[in-house]
Amino acid sequence: MSKEQLIKEYDEKIGLYTQFLISVESLVSRLLSASEITPHSISARVKDRASLVKKIQKKDKCKSLSELTDIVGIRLISHYSDEVDKIASIIEQEFSVDRDNSIDKRTSLDPDRFGYLSLHYVVSLSDSRSGLIEYRKFSGLKFEVQIRSILQHTWAEIEHDIGYKSKTEIPKPVRRKFSQLAGLLELADDQFIQIRNELNNYEADIKNVIVNSPQSVDIDSVTVLNYFNTNTAINDLDNKIAKTLNVDLKELNKEHSSRHIKYLNYFKIDSFSELDEYINRYSEYILQRAEDIGASYKDSDAVSRGISVFYLYQVLASKLGSEHEIFEFLNFMGLSLEERREDFAKYLYDFGQKIK
Repeated sequence: MSKEQLIKEYDEKIGLYTQFLISVESLVSRLLSASEITPHSISARVKDRASLVKKIQKKDKCKSLSELTDIVGIRLISHYSDEVDKIASIIEQEFSVDRDNSIDKRTSLDPDRFGYLSLHYVVSLSDSRSGLIEYRKFSGLKFEVQIRSILQHTWAEIEHDIGYKSKTEIPKPVRRKFSQLAGLLELADDQFIQIRNELNNYEADIKNVIVNSPQSVDIDSVTVLNYFNTNTAINDLDNKIAKTLNVDLKELNKEHSSRHIKYLNYFKIDSFSELDEYINRYSEYILQRAEDIGASYKDSDAVSRGISVFYLYQVLASKLGSEHEIFEFLNFMGLSLEERREDFAKYLYDFGQKIK
């Protein structure tokens, strides 16, 4: 087939390739989600006409457009290098792999090779999926899948920007630096995996420690999350507040944990035992704060666990001694609108006068 005929066929099928791209990108995303894998990013593209023409001109012979296996391409970037193999396993299970055109470039990484490489597949829809009516028109079409970690992708992008295709093109004084940097990136990938695993183990271990000896546990985003979810006094107050506000109670997330740490530091609460003392001492006023809002609460249809501790901060702020100090705390909280802060500061000051 002549180059002109190949380009004409591409022009005729560009709509089909675009539909194929949208379909397989969505499919891959759903498959990863079903396997509880959250990639850093998924990007997809159909090779544009200019790139296709350039590639055809480089190839000596090309009998049909189907020989060009990268017209449709998907790039999956994982957070960690060990996720590359997990994603690869899903691709192999769910698609038909063209082994002749697929390559794990990581296995060809020579000890003195400067590159930091990735995993490339050429795949098509499996026979069972091609038989489904929504995929039938894509039967026989192939697409390329690139799988890399973030650091592998960073290397590839910088390498591409520098413009050297092989190590022999690199000036000798620079070649050693490339090799050193590749080693550092590989080490960094390994270290990130270790950090992730240690954090996961820490989260699992801390659940028992925080119940049995909370006084021995440092306050951080992991311990706050676990403590607020397991502490009986906090849970009891949270349930009562949700009922008073007529809203649902949802699980605390890490973003809220970070905010709580900031407020705990503001009031110099350094331990969970100290927090317990404040909760027990001011539980009556925490509930009173919720009752003052009552059914007029319109901010959301749900509040997070730890809402009782959030109201504790307001109770503690009401005891700071002056409206100015209370105003400064509300400013620290990031309460919007200065006029609203002033009104709220006055309310909290008056509220604090009732606390014994």
